[in-house]
Amino acid sequence: MKHHTSFKRKLFLVLDDHKSRKPLNRLFHGLLFALILLSSFLLIVETVGSIRHTYSTYFFALEVLTMVFFTIEYLMRVYTCTEIHGYTRPFRGRLKYIFTPLMLIDILSIIPFYLIVFSSNYSGFYIFSIFRVLRLFKAIRYVEAFKLIGKVFYIQREQLLVSFIFILFVFVFASSIIYIAEKDAQPDKFSDIPTAMWYTVSTITTVGYGDVYPVTVIGKVTGGLISMVGLLLFAIPTSILTSGFLKLSQQPKKQVCPHCGKTHD
Repeated sequence: MKHHTSFKRKLFLVLDDHKSRKPLNRLFHGLLFALILLSSFLLIVETVGSIRHTYSTYFFALEVLTMVFFTIEYLMRVYTCTEIHGYTRPFRGRLKYIFTPLMLIDILSIIPFYLIVFSSNYSGFYIFSIFRVLRLFKAIRYVEAFKLIGKVFYIQREQLLVSFIFILFVFVFASSIIYIAEKDAQPDKFSDIPTAMWYTVSTITTVGYGDVYPVTVIGKVTGGLISMVGLLLFAIPTSILTSGFLKLSQQPKKQVCPHCGKTHD
């Protein structure tokens, strides 16, 4: 039992510490990161018909290779997660761990492969291949900036929620005014509020192509206000996130032990 625990601990240290200079850690995480990039590259080039038909056999072989590696990695992380503070219970700890964001990303990026391979109806499950793009997010473990962004969103979650509710209110209100003003003048373009929402979205984000625009006085005035207010609406969450980054930068930095989860100055 002691040898089993020792092996699990050593395996956990390899999986968890990607910054270590130890040869095994560097080999594992280097290979994992390379396969993440390879998988992303395959996802892109497979959309080119001529390349896909010519090299489909090689693409499938590489896909199998990456999926086998990702599956083994996932199982090893579930097996060793009891070494992490907060997940020490053999069953409940692992159950809690597999529902963490990164582990959900891992499993969702793996499942489509097995659905496609073990299904006789390839086209029926092809829609699930969209989840392959989630493999890009596996790289989050290696980019500290993503962790910082996640902390900022968590710290400012209440302010962000209020700002998004306010933006939604303005969005629905403006769409309703545009609909009321334009429904009689342009019943084909502003037939209902959901249709008017497209105009509001394209105006706020300035991606409209001029295919839909107001012709009434009230509609034009509202459209102009939407254009100006849109800039302010985007500035609200931006300022909230900026405030969050400033809060984090002003906090005293603490070191977090990757093995026990405890913090110290």
